[in-house]
Amino acid sequence: MVLKSFTHIGRQSYSKVFSHGYVQSVVAAGQTSQVSTNTPLGSFGKHASNRHGRPQTAQLHSSLHNASSSFDAAARAAHGGADGVEGYNGTLEPYLEAWQQAQAKGKKWKQYQFAKRIEWEEHSVIRDEKGNEVRDLGPRPDVPLHRGGLDRAATTSAVDDIKQSQDQAAEAEAVAKVDEAIANEIIQIQQSAASKGQPQTFAPSVLQAGNPRQYSMDNGRSTTPSSLSLVGTADHTARSTPVSDATAASPVETDSQILSEQIGKLHETESFTQIPPIFESMLVRGLRPSVKAYNALLASAIHLPIAKHQVVSKALDVYSDMRNRMVAPDTAFYTTLIQILSRRALDVFAMKFALDEKRRRFNGKAGEGNFLFASNEAEYKILAEDDALRNAVKIFTTSTSSPKTCLYSAETYRLLITACAFNGQVEDMIHVYSHMESHKVEPIASTFPPMIEAFAKSGDLGNVVECYNEYKSLAIADDAGQSAIIDRKDNDVYAAVVKAYAICGRIDGGNRFLGKVVDSLADVTEYRQERLEAVQDTVVLNAIVEERLNAGDFSGALRVAKERSLTPSVRSEAMSRICTAAADHGDVNLATKAYQYLSSTPEDAPRAALSMLALHIRQGNLDSAGDYWALLNASSRFDTSFVEPTTLYATALIQKGRIDEGLMQAREGFGRIRASAGVATLSSEVAEEIDEAFEFIGALLAKSGITPSANASMSFLWAMIENGGLVSPVAEQMLAGLGPEDVTSLSWQDMTLALQVEAGLLGSRKVSHAMAHSARFTHLLDIAVSSGAPLDERTMDLIEKALGTLSPKRPDLISKWQNYRQLPIEQAFPQRAFAPQPTPAVSSIGSFADSYDPYAAATDYRGSTIIVEELENRRNTAGLNEALMKFRNIRRAGRHPRYIVYSKLISAAAKEGRTNLIHDILGIARHDMPFLPQYSVVRHGWSSILDAMVGACLTLGRRTLAAQFHQEMLEKGTAPTANTFGLYITTLKESTKTFDEASEAVAIFGRAIVEGVTPSSFLYNALIGKLGKARRIDDCLRYFQEMRATGIRPTSVTYGTVVNALCRVSDDRFAEELFDEMESMPNYKPRPAPYNSLMQFFLMTKRNSQKVLSYYDRMQSRNIQPTMHTYKLLIDTYATLEPVNLAAAESVLDTIRASGQRPEAVHYASLIHAKGCALHDMAGARRTFDEVLADGEIRPQACLYQALFESMVANHCVSQTEEILDSMSANQVETTPYIANTLIHGWAMENMIAKSKAVYDSVGMEKKEPSTYESMTRAFLTAEDRDGALATVHEMLSRGYPPAVSSKILELVGHGTRVGNIVLSELIA
Repeated sequence: MVLKSFTHIGRQSYSKVFSHGYVQSVVAAGQTSQVSTNTPLGSFGKHASNRHGRPQTAQLHSSLHNASSSFDAAARAAHGGADGVEGYNGTLEPYLEAWQQAQAKGKKWKQYQFAKRIEWEEHSVIRDEKGNEVRDLGPRPDVPLHRGGLDRAATTSAVDDIKQSQDQAAEAEAVAKVDEAIANEIIQIQQSAASKGQPQTFAPSVLQAGNPRQYSMDNGRSTTPSSLSLVGTADHTARSTPVSDATAASPVETDSQILSEQIGKLHETESFTQIPPIFESMLVRGLRPSVKAYNALLASAIHLPIAKHQVVSKALDVYSDMRNRMVAPDTAFYTTLIQILSRRALDVFAMKFALDEKRRRFNGKAGEGNFLFASNEAEYKILAEDDALRNAVKIFTTSTSSPKTCLYSAETYRLLITACAFNGQVEDMIHVYSHMESHKVEPIASTFPPMIEAFAKSGDLGNVVECYNEYKSLAIADDAGQSAIIDRKDNDVYAAVVKAYAICGRIDGGNRFLGKVVDSLADVTEYRQERLEAVQDTVVLNAIVEERLNAGDFSGALRVAKERSLTPSVRSEAMSRICTAAADHGDVNLATKAYQYLSSTPEDAPRAALSMLALHIRQGNLDSAGDYWALLNASSRFDTSFVEPTTLYATALIQKGRIDEGLMQAREGFGRIRASAGVATLSSEVAEEIDEAFEFIGALLAKSGITPSANASMSFLWAMIENGGLVSPVAEQMLAGLGPEDVTSLSWQDMTLALQVEAGLLGSRKVSHAMAHSARFTHLLDIAVSSGAPLDERTMDLIEKALGTLSPKRPDLISKWQNYRQLPIEQAFPQRAFAPQPTPAVSSIGSFADSYDPYAAATDYRGSTIIVEELENRRNTAGLNEALMKFRNIRRAGRHPRYIVYSKLISAAAKEGRTNLIHDILGIARHDMPFLPQYSVVRHGWSSILDAMVGACLTLGRRTLAAQFHQEMLEKGTAPTANTFGLYITTLKESTKTFDEASEAVAIFGRAIVEGVTPSSFLYNALIGKLGKARRIDDCLRYFQEMRATGIRPTSVTYGTVVNALCRVSDDRFAEELFDEMESMPNYKPRPAPYNSLMQFFLMTKRNSQKVLSYYDRMQSRNIQPTMHTYKLLIDTYATLEPVNLAAAESVLDTIRASGQRPEAVHYASLIHAKGCALHDMAGARRTFDEVLADGEIRPQACLYQALFESMVANHCVSQTEEILDSMSANQVETTPYIANTLIHGWAMENMIAKSKAVYDSVGMEKKEPSTYESMTRAFLTAEDRDGALATVHEMLSRGYPPAVSSKILELVGHGTRVGNIVLSELIA
């Protein structure tokens, strides 16, 4: 069992601290006598990381050591582990150790001698007149300055041995060992190069097989050949004299040139892994590398597979070493180094921006202004201290101020200028640009937009104009055929100028500038429209919208994005940016409006959906957040950036009491994130970040005092195991809630895991509550031992370690364990207390394979039947609660119900609106009966459970979540039932961006057919109903006939739906024929709906009271109980159709009371409407209205006010409606679209179109109906305002109503213009 410590505060590892923020400026270091290698960064980083955790990612590597395993092996063999010695000797640790040993032995302290470095020079030791030893600082000709070929640690130890040895034989033996090490190193380098097919060329005077050096012993000293003596002398001289191309070539220089040329060839062939070994061999042998060799080494430091943030530190190490050896860099070296530093500065800027965005979006536990994870805070501080740009500017200044001025490429200037611009270093930016301009380097066009914005942010609008004029002159020269600028970016420059005007508060100036640009395109003949669109898109998106977002004017940005002429893709991108910015700043309404313009798929708007998720979580609106989470969860872009959103959503669910669901979502989300990581290095970083998420969730649970259920706790433990190991405090916390009953309900795998974790915690002796852990471990061990089931070796080892801890207190456990170990392996394993584990699929034939249920042994069939009967007999909250109690009792006994019980419980919970409960039941089902595709019974059972989940989500209005479970069904090889597809259709609701419900219903029906679903009567009824509302009568009849042809008998609902559709299109003859056919059907079940449809048709359309009353009589003859709608139709018939009989209308109220019911508001509204509109008795209508409200029996409703408003309009009393509107507000009655229609019409008749428009605007877009648009259009036409009418029709068309609905309104202004894109163009024209 892998246990991880609770120390992930430095998840990004402390190597970044030392890689990003070098303690001293490397530029300054290169110009002093201090060498970078004198500062043991490697060992410092190592010790720091060991203190703070995760040492494997926190060690810094020397620029001279690559990641090649072959070279590492060769270096270790040749140097005898010199890296470790060097790391040890590079600190004060050996000094302290020597001092402690001297104190312990009581010896007199003698100054400790540190190990000497490669650059250390031995000086002559002479005696003064008193016999004391003193150092001669002059060179000794008989002692080489560099013992060529010796490693740093080997050289130090060899010199010390020679100085201290009095035995000539011992000295000779020591020198022989050194020679052997040198020979081995050279041979291994040759072999390594040969194995890679690269030729090795060494100087003959140096590389002699088996004898790289010749020694002769003379008075105890070695004599070095002349070539090696020259190495030492030449190198000593070179320290005060830079390398010059005019220096006469010596044998040593020839060797250096040969090796440098070889390194250069490796650089050209991109064999970067072979460069560091050869380069190091040059340093070891005292050869001076050339500039070309350093260029190659710098290239290898960049391209070798190391972490991205370590490239800068390695490059600067190379530069520091180069300056220390007095090797003057050339332009190529400076170019590479400046580009690295500039790119690093740009990366730091981008990372800081991303972290700022995270801080706004995912606020931490301390509130706004804090990161969700502590590691993000640490990383932000590291980035704030990064000085890559400062070093880049210093190196640029150094290189350009030397006598031999460097001339850089346009790309180098662009990178450095852009980095300075983004970081606000305007003076440095001007200095670099001036150098580029003075040397007449062709600039890259993308250099100018950042410069313009930097000038604007500093308030220097004059330089903005100057910068633009400079670009303009270069562009004109380029148009004339001169080579003046690279990769034109005209539109980006225009956008930068417009944005600069806005930043400086000169928006009008920016608009005038844009107008001039647009006017300049008037004479363009080639691709004029495309160029104009490109200018508008770039300027609006990157300048106007962006600057308004930066200023916090989200509504202004939205208005610009809506009103400006943009291409669809750019408008979508603008809306995405607006939605993201508004959501991150907490503006719910505006973010929602912007999001409605985006596609409903997360692939098209991932950033916006992510921001909306975080916004709703911060606002506490978890239901809306769940919709966005489901949308993101269904996306293929669920990548490594989703760690924070997953953590945030999981913790939000936990805080709302949905603990099991929160932990389950965390496990699933983290699993998908790991799967998307791919690369091993990235996977390791993601695993560390997920570990920190586990700690965050664990800390929340501990702080809130929340104890997850047993299933949730084990699921969370498995999540940590899947991530590479347990985080010990969180694991201890998950086990804390496991009581004896909870342990009994666990599956065998979960029980084994709990036993492993508990044993591991006890064995580590790091538990906080040892008594509780001992009791839990004892219980788990008793179950495991009593079961007789075999345990794996790892579990047994952990148990024995834990028993070793408990043995003094619990010897009885030792005895039980020993008895268990002696049991035969074949002993049976009773599984009564646990969910049975499925056996591997066995090939079988016949019905046995189809009927076998691997979970049947633990299924309680009798209890399942009782629960189903309870749910069917008592369809209310009490019945659901009783069923849940029985359900829990079954699970407490270690058993579980049938699949159908889970489905029924989910459906019942959805009808009661208990969202949390349906997810809890699903989680329990996943635990009790994991999906096993090899068993058809399990597949069928899970199909019913997931089908119930789809239906429940549709019932609760969570369509995106329903789509997620629908997709899960498809992945499991099944599909929802026909009735569930019917729910898809019946739950279609209008939104702000209305869609054609009829067409959507047809698409859903088609999808059901494609997925192999056999349609049911409910599915057909739902489809025909939507088609009827859209007045698509031909389609209604076609599907009605298809239903008959497939052998599905139409029900009374089907007939009623078709009859209602026929009545909508005034086809009363066919409607009555179908009605008669319905009554004659043998399976006819009398329902009031078809009768109401025909009564309403003859009341509202045909105005035939005899027909209305005849269908009412037929209804009574079949003993069909009239509905409240039926009584309303009767009142309207008596009070509005000839002959008017108001007394009969009022007597209907007595009939309602006689049936044991109470009259409703709609009935009184009918009477008010009849008196005011039909009889024009305004006083009587107002009296009835006042009496109803004064009685108190009827709650004020919109239908009462609508009837009164209609009466007032009919009697030209519109001015009195304002008083009634105030009464509506006082009674908290909202204005409906139908009330608005009446008032719009009334004010238009009074020639007060402004008040009509005010009423129209008071109705939100999501509440407007086609009749609302029709009323406003008629009002505008009455006032002879055709432009206003066209604008209203334009808005109506944007809602996407079906043609049958919108054509009626179009006829008012377009004289029968067809619906579609042509309509818009003709209307606008």
